[in-house]
Amino acid sequence: MLTSGAKHRRNAVSGMSSSEEVVSPCLLQSLSIIAMLCLGTHFWHAHTGLQKLDGIYGSIIVRQPPSKDPNSHLYDYDLTTHVIVMSDWLHEDATERFPGRLAVNTGQDPENVLINGKGQFRDPNTGFMTNTPLEVFTMTPGKRYRFRIINAFASVCPAQITFEGHDLTLIATDGEPVQPVKINTIISFSGERNDVVIHANKESASWIQVRGLGECGNKRTQQLAILRYARGPYQPSSPPPTYDVGLPQGVVLNPLDAKCNVPRDDAICVSQLKNSRHINPDILQEKPDVKIFLPFRFFNYLPEMLFQPNTYNRFLVAPSGDHVISLIDEISYMAPPAPLISQMNDINPDQFCNGDNRPADCGQNCMCTHKVDIPLNAVVEIVLVDEVQIANLSHPFHLHGYAFNVIGIGRSPDQNVKKINLKHALDLDRRGLLERHLKQGDLPPAKDTIAVPNNGYVIVRFEASNPGFWLLHCHFLFHIVIGMNVVLQVGTQADLPPVPPNFPTCGDHLPPIN
Repeated sequence: MLTSGAKHRRNAVSGMSSSEEVVSPCLLQSLSIIAMLCLGTHFWHAHTGLQKLDGIYGSIIVRQPPSKDPNSHLYDYDLTTHVIVMSDWLHEDATERFPGRLAVNTGQDPENVLINGKGQFRDPNTGFMTNTPLEVFTMTPGKRYRFRIINAFASVCPAQITFEGHDLTLIATDGEPVQPVKINTIISFSGERNDVVIHANKESASWIQVRGLGECGNKRTQQLAILRYARGPYQPSSPPPTYDVGLPQGVVLNPLDAKCNVPRDDAICVSQLKNSRHINPDILQEKPDVKIFLPFRFFNYLPEMLFQPNTYNRFLVAPSGDHVISLIDEISYMAPPAPLISQMNDINPDQFCNGDNRPADCGQNCMCTHKVDIPLNAVVEIVLVDEVQIANLSHPFHLHGYAFNVIGIGRSPDQNVKKINLKHALDLDRRGLLERHLKQGDLPPAKDTIAVPNNGYVIVRFEASNPGFWLLHCHFLFHIVIGMNVVLQVGTQADLPPVPPNFPTCGDHLPPIN
């Protein structure tokens, strides 16, 4: 829902794409351009179907001179050997779980978690543990190391990572530097990246524990790695932690309870982090140029709807057995029939819709290419509202092409309201009760992926200085394929470079049919 008009601002220079996601081999040639514009810890992955869950992903680290990093004085080493990629692993093809099963291997939760593709697995039926190797990270005593932690999960599980006996200093999130804070445990969601500094001030090897939370708790999904010291023991002297008797958590970054409005000793919310870079003062203005409310939820099919004659409805079988589709602002996203950036003029305008312009014949499972138009250089505020409201299920939303500032995170302050929805969020906004950090001197952190707490909301802002078509989507893979996406069109075709002569179009690759 677009709630206010936009002023067409021209005080910024439009840039090229800074998206970290490489969606096809043909884009590899543009990585040198991305490298100049998108510093920090990122990762690439497939964006077609369920391919990411089957292993098509990897890290991209774009380094910068220490003089450009406001936190470079905090570490001695920044090595490729200290990149941690956490991922989930189904023990079968992802397509075997989609749209879902009602009897065997129900749901889409993984059997296993991996650290840099390594790990062990205990068969819950036989108790047998594989003897596959664990990942090992080595440090020199007395030195300080930058670790880059990437959450490459595809399922709905948050990941919790804890380092035994070591404090962490958080210095960046999603490739953007933050003012350093001391933590002990990180909870992250699919698509998020966090950079921490670890001081090698212990004497013996210790454990790194990654636990799958939420739905992954049903299978007690965890993985271990080893943090050791050069010329020291290869194995920790302490027994390996288990899922139920894990490592001490200490101060947790990104707590699942989303109690972010009060100071606390046990946790730090993302909205409480401080940016270590200059903030465009326009981001902190009282009213943005464009304000967009995006409620999202599932639509539950009735069997008579799902299996009507001459229909082919997309759906996912949830662990509960419900047949669902995703809606953002009451629309389930359908991919356009051709690339928007090069063939927009070839696409029927009826293909597109948004919350204020739904097709007349759209039903409860309205499907079309959900597109919201944004003037170039406008200050945009997006309020994401969770109407799914399933306990232990928070949806991480990722925006291509931008880093946004996290202005607020929370749940309704009205204790009489048990479930938040768009109407209630709009009412809270009118009454000034949606928490926003907008005081001059506030330094809201920059990110490109943020988890919306279940039954809560997230407010982000960015300056729309990068023209093009940018996908905003939940980063849970099974939710993407059932429509939890929306395209933000920043600017117009006139703001983009012209399409090169004889540029390939859809259908060019087809052989002749005899």
